[in-house]
Amino acid sequence: MSDLLSLDPQTMAQQMAQYDVMALQSALKTQQGTLKTQQAALSALKSAMTDFRTALTAMNKADSGMLKNSATVSKEGYLTATANSSASKGSYNIFVQQTASSSQTAFENLSDDEVKNASGMMDITINGETLSVDMDSVSTLGELASAINGSDDNPGVTASLMRSEGKVTLLLSSNETGEKNAVTLDTSGITGTGADALQQSVMTEAKDAIVRMGNENGPEMRSSSNTFSELIQGVTLEVTAEQKAGETPLQLRIGTDQTETTAQVQSFIDAYNNLRTQLDTLTQSGAGGKERGAFAGDAGISSLSQQMNSMLRTEFNGKRITDFGITADKDGKLTLDNDKFKDALAEDPASLTALFNGNDGLIKGMDKAMDGYLNNTNGMLKMRQDTLDRKESQLTDKADQINTRYDTAYNRYLKQFTQLQNVMTQMNNTMSMFGIV
Repeated sequence: MSDLLSLDPQTMAQQMAQYDVMALQSALKTQQGTLKTQQAALSALKSAMTDFRTALTAMNKADSGMLKNSATVSKEGYLTATANSSASKGSYNIFVQQTASSSQTAFENLSDDEVKNASGMMDITINGETLSVDMDSVSTLGELASAINGSDDNPGVTASLMRSEGKVTLLLSSNETGEKNAVTLDTSGITGTGADALQQSVMTEAKDAIVRMGNENGPEMRSSSNTFSELIQGVTLEVTAEQKAGETPLQLRIGTDQTETTAQVQSFIDAYNNLRTQLDTLTQSGAGGKERGAFAGDAGISSLSQQMNSMLRTEFNGKRITDFGITADKDGKLTLDNDKFKDALAEDPASLTALFNGNDGLIKGMDKAMDGYLNNTNGMLKMRQDTLDRKESQLTDKADQINTRYDTAYNRYLKQFTQLQNVMTQMNNTMSMFGIV
């Protein structure tokens, strides 16, 4: 009797309520563990596939494909050149006749007093666009420069003040080089100031860059800047200094950069092998003492591996990767035979571009396969993630239901054990009245 009286109703209620939900909690914990494993595996797979797709994108840009070309100039100081993957091997003679320059015009005699007394409009025109400055709104050279620079109608001119030996000169410079960006000033509408004050001095004439193909008398090519990006396909030229009449033309040579191209192909191999490693880990069956992968036996993920393997064996634009010494080992990892690659590249470099970077090339094929999984709208991984998110929500609801069941059971047991304790106390009191211990 005394043992029953010493029981704590709260402790007993907690223990009994815990027994009621123990099996449910154990099942929930198992399900939550499985879900966590699936979420981690899906995240790892998405990360590996995204990294691979990012690498593919970097290798399939218009100016940066698998083939790397080099551009060398026979003499330094006049011309620099870069060649992208679309450039063709060849040699060109180029004569740099003129470099591009911007337009600079100065008002050497215009003073603060002249500006203060001036009325009317100053028109500044560049390439057909005109800024009209109201001289009545400014009273100093500094205010005039600020009005020009701060105007929403500024056509591409910068006003600056040059100070020398106490004299201030207003300088107007075009922001861009080339003849079309010459600064034209019309001060005919200005009154109240002397003619000398409005006299203009051309400091620098706006010029186009001019190069001639072949020799100094060859066909003339112009650019408003010092950059020629369309003169030779896939080649960007930057002229830096003018040659003198009678000088030997510069020789530009375009050729395949073996070292950089090999490095680019190796980057593709490394990116593919990294993805292959992740896929193998996630889909391994568990045989041979290896840990079973989270996607073991998953048809959807296995399909990706099959697609990738199939594309590596497919012919693209008449070539296969094996033609360039790229083969797969027994584990599906790619390796490069450098000697075979070097020979194939020397024989037909354009075919490497066709294989990897063609409109129907390997990279676009693999990218399309990646999109089937990574598409943010209807990709397989998106649908898998949605499924896991729903499952997580369901398990959260189940956990809430278990907690509610525990609370209900606890309250019921607490009430029962409290009532039992009260009954036993009354019985003990009654027995004490009759001397029964």
